[in-house]
Amino acid sequence: MRPLFRLLSHLPLPLLHALAAALGWLLWWIPNRRREVVLTNLRHCFPELPKPALHRRARRSLGHELKTLFESPVIWMGSERRLQRLMREMRGLEHLDAALAAGRGVLLLTPHLGSFEVPALMLSRQHSMVGLYKPQPGSLNRLSIEGRTRFGARMVPTEGSVTVRALLPQLRDNGIAYFLPDQDPPAGRGVYAPLFGIPAHTPKLVARLVQSTGARVVFYVGERLPWGRGYVTHFCPAPEGIDDRDIQRATQALNAGVEACIRRCPDQYWWGYKRFRRRPPGAAAFYRTP
Repeated sequence: MRPLFRLLSHLPLPLLHALAAALGWLLWWIPNRRREVVLTNLRHCFPELPKPALHRRARRSLGHELKTLFESPVIWMGSERRLQRLMREMRGLEHLDAALAAGRGVLLLTPHLGSFEVPALMLSRQHSMVGLYKPQPGSLNRLSIEGRTRFGARMVPTEGSVTVRALLPQLRDNGIAYFLPDQDPPAGRGVYAPLFGIPAHTPKLVARLVQSTGARVVFYVGERLPWGRGYVTHFCPAPEGIDDRDIQRATQALNAGVEACIRRCPDQYWWGYKRFRRRPPGAAAFYRTP
């Protein structure tokens, strides 16, 4: 896999994005389970959308999921100079600067939206950063770790107490910990909080870290520009209540921040993820079983 990634890392980003968009278009027209999940999520999260607009969003979302894969060789292996050119602008950096100035560490959060890797990678050149990752099978895992740590960041697997032990000293030293909080955690590690008005099983990790360290929370969005022209990062302050001592209220604020990020560029979100797979007791299944 490494030789293939090395070859792809030299290709122009517009070409890689065009290939991904073409495959996403095929995924839309060929009946498949991923397409059904995308449509189910969008129908519930955007019930106001007319059918043609909803289908356009679904088709574009499939393409953006594939763009995440196709651009990975460029992000993990491309030169630092090339990545600097692709990162066109960072907007709202004052929110991150203010959070760091508080001296209690920063939780930098983003959903599976756009290019969530590039901003973290570029920030790791200047800041002490630790990222969480879900281990992948085979050689892809090693490639991803090497790519994400090449400018100085460290990566920690999401493995319960191991994760917390790694993040606490990082935050207490006023470093940055970054991860994607829009995932369904294992049983016992989450609470249900509304996301687009739908109960979503959401990690308690953010609330507990904030309570333990006083860390500030900042959200960001790595927006893809059209035609492979690069990326623009948007930094956003966390919603009020994310530091509440009540985990339920803090997690509700967390999901409000996630939702605000998604609404900034909804076509670029991973709507193919079964975000609402786990349901509250007594609730009907969200996704149709095969």
